[in-house]
Amino acid sequence: MADLGKVLVTGSSVAQEHLDHLARAGFQVHPVPGLLNEAELGSELASCTAYLLGGDEFASRAVLARATSLKVVGFLGVGYQSFIDAGAAAELGIVVTNTPGTLTNSVAEFTVGLLLAQRRQIPSYAADYRAGRSGTEDKQHDLAGHRLGIIGLGAIGTRVAEISVLGLATETAYYSRTRKPEVEERLGIVYKDLPSLLSWAENLVIMVPDTPETRGMIGLPEVALLSPGGITLVNTARPSAVTPAALLQGLASGRIRTAAFDGFYGSDVPETTELLALPSSVLLVTGHIASLTHDARDAMAVRCIQSIVNVVMGEADSCIVSVCSSA
Repeated sequence: MADLGKVLVTGSSVAQEHLDHLARAGFQVHPVPGLLNEAELGSELASCTAYLLGGDEFASRAVLARATSLKVVGFLGVGYQSFIDAGAAAELGIVVTNTPGTLTNSVAEFTVGLLLAQRRQIPSYAADYRAGRSGTEDKQHDLAGHRLGIIGLGAIGTRVAEISVLGLATETAYYSRTRKPEVEERLGIVYKDLPSLLSWAENLVIMVPDTPETRGMIGLPEVALLSPGGITLVNTARPSAVTPAALLQGLASGRIRTAAFDGFYGSDVPETTELLALPSSVLLVTGHIASLTHDARDAMAVRCIQSIVNVVMGEADSCIVSVCSSA
């Protein structure tokens, strides 16, 4: 069996059976489950042929420049842009792959779960019951028959629409960079421009990739368009899609009645402390766990590992997202 070199595996969600597959393929598997800082990551990658990025570290230009033997970064997920300097990787001749389609259902289910949790105030009412405060709960609203707006109709956004329309009987509209006539016809949903969608929706789900165009796409002017009666906002995309000031203003003004985020702003953001001091009935935050299921993580690992093997062996791979411009 050929020696394919050392592969660094970060994070803790790749099951041992999948790491064993890497070893059988000829790699020296080096798992490091803890979070690595830039210096540590650069040191670890200096001797690696491959890198399975399953943690929350960031592979910067400085890190990648030290990895002179590195051929491929296999990202465990879709939104690699927040974890890899893909431009630097391309310049350095390092291939980047991701795992499209493997987490679609898990993230969509979690998103709808957060929507139901906040729309019906399930977490806060459960906490009240345990604390002996049951019996004074306010009436909430169903999702069925009410207006749901989806920002971003990629694979996950489409799956959210399917669950919401076919399973929960919501009245659904969407905004996306490109219209999806087939999905509109199949599900009976309608396209609206962003301002129209914001003023129309009672519930709003954000499901856009992290790009320069989507960062801050919901700011103070957009919050001002929301219904004065207050909406339920769910963001399982990157938190940067909503500016912290806009979220704080929306919650303070009541235009956002309640919100849920999966992943949140860093401690360096001025509004973070004030936002996280709000009760979960107003703002529910989870730690970027929407895809944290056995089903999604196993599928992601299988896809990612196969891509790593393909690239190192010089074979074609359908999940390459960034390659050297001379390749």
